[in-house]
Amino acid sequence: APFTGQVWYNSTSATVKYFGVQAAAWSTGGNMGTATQNLAGAGTQTAGLLFGGNIAPGQTNITQEYNGSSWTNGGNLGTARYSSVGFGTQTAGTCVAGASPFSTATEEYNGSSWTNGGAFPSGNYRSAGCGTQTAGLYFGGSESPFDGTFEYNGSSWTAGGNMSQTRKRAVGFGTQTAGTAVAGANMPPGSTIANTEEYNGSSWTNGGNVNTAKAGAAGAGLQTAGLFFGGGFPIVGNTEKYDGSSWTTTAAMSLARRYLAGAGTQTAALAFGGGPSATTATEEFSGGGPATLTVGTD
Repeated sequence: APFTGQVWYNSTSATVKYFGVQAAAWSTGGNMGTATQNLAGAGTQTAGLLFGGNIAPGQTNITQEYNGSSWTNGGNLGTARYSSVGFGTQTAGTCVAGASPFSTATEEYNGSSWTNGGAFPSGNYRSAGCGTQTAGLYFGGSESPFDGTFEYNGSSWTAGGNMSQTRKRAVGFGTQTAGTAVAGANMPPGSTIANTEEYNGSSWTNGGNVNTAKAGAAGAGLQTAGLFFGGGFPIVGNTEKYDGSSWTTTAAMSLARRYLAGAGTQTAALAFGGGPSATTATEEFSGGGPATLTVGTD
């Protein structure tokens, strides 16, 4: 049970270590197999999932899985699409709606292949979501209802309480009964917003505003421990973290980008893909905090 400031020496390995606070930082992960933007994602930093998106010259049905260091191909989506919503895990992922053309398809991933789930009520894209394959949440988008919310039980969709703010290209994280909608662009007319809203399973209430209003970003985490990164017009790599009431700025990504996807937690997030020129770049976030650090060796 080490305490902050403790220092010790390992005579066998001739290593000096101490227990201190490690700074938050992004580091380079393994590149995706295909440069993609407007993609969707799910999972964790060491078990990530990406699917769909735009690759030249159009949309794709590609699926790839991340093991913490590299990406490998998984089973393809049944419907090629971009700007869909993704949530769940690497072995129980969900892809909802998207474009081109507008899709109402919900597909469920079992770790190797996709099967059809309950159809979404209407064609929509540039929306956000969160949750699990059997308890999902979907909100906003570029098609009416711009403030709409829908809940998924693993087989069918039902309407939930509407957001107070219409938005597209927002970020979503959390669970079906504790979801979070962050920033995005107004619908209409399309100006970026800083507003955060929190869902309790039936209705939305306002949370703290982000420091940088932007659309096309990505996120990870929970309603009381969230992360918001990338996006913007102009494009940025800045990152903010949420404690359930307010946002604070933390370490920025090395590659500024928008239309990317995210997965993981506030302290162990994954950022992948994006544009405006489609990229294969993957970055891993360490949220900092108490850690055992090596000072040096003899």
